[in-house]
Amino acid sequence: MDSLPVRREPCALPRRRLGALVALALSLAVPRAQAGEAGSWSVVSGEVRVVCPMTVGGIFQAQTGAIRGKVTLGPSAEAFGGDVSVDLATLDTGIGLRNEHLRNKYLEVGRGPAYNRAVLSDIRLGDGDPRSVQGKTHFTGTFLLHGTKGKVAGPATVRQEGKTVRVEASFPVTVSAFGIEKPQYLGVGVKDQVTVNVSLVAEPSDGPETKQ
Repeated sequence: MDSLPVRREPCALPRRRLGALVALALSLAVPRAQAGEAGSWSVVSGEVRVVCPMTVGGIFQAQTGAIRGKVTLGPSAEAFGGDVSVDLATLDTGIGLRNEHLRNKYLEVGRGPAYNRAVLSDIRLGDGDPRSVQGKTHFTGTFLLHGTKGKVAGPATVRQEGKTVRVEASFPVTVSAFGIEKPQYLGVGVKDQVTVNVSLVAEPSDGPETKQ
């Protein structure tokens, strides 16, 4: 008697082998996802120097080390979330009376959070992937000063040393654009444009920023 035709089904993989293939697929996919996940850095030290040219010639500087913040790089690798802020009540020009005028009369630090801190946010690096940038670049950002926000831009240098990132940046600020009265001290005025120089050290941070 002729044998009956045998219907051949697609070969089913053993469960153990199927599980191994799924695990392999996941292991290949996860690193790609992790590469796009946000990385966060917290400022651990730094200094801000504001160079103020005077109308009669010469300059003076206001400086502080009270800089803090946390920035996070999103999956798009285009801009940093978070911000970097400076406590303006700690700015020191080297002269007590000038410090008082700068902080209270012109910056009006007593008016609250939008006045007692300068905040740089929406930071964007102009060259390459921010996760691997090294050396000279340029940046743009949003600057909050004296209750007013404005766009700023300037050169920056980024040096990655192991897990630590060192950043030096500078940008001009037009004083009148932020609603600040023209500063004067003992009859000598400050020009309308000053230069902000920032140097900071940041380290990877997995937890929330520690408030100071």
